[in-house]
Amino acid sequence: MQIANILFGVTDWANIETTEHPGITGMAYWRTQQFDTIRVRMVEYSAGYLADHWLRGC
Repeated sequence: MQIANILFGVTDWANIETTEHPGITGMAYWRTQQFDTIRVRMVEYSAGYLADHWLRGC
C-alpha cells in the first residue's frame, strides 16, 4: 500500500454523513472519508450486531 498526498489534520467525525448498513442482526453505522486512494472509515455497531461475513470459515 502506498500512502501519499494525505495532509495532516483532524477529522471531525461528527460532521461526516452516517450511512446505515444492516447486519443479520443489528446495524453498522459508517462514516467514511476518502483521501486520494485511501479510504478511512469510523464504524459503530449497535448492540447485538452480527455481520454475515463474520460467519464464514467458522
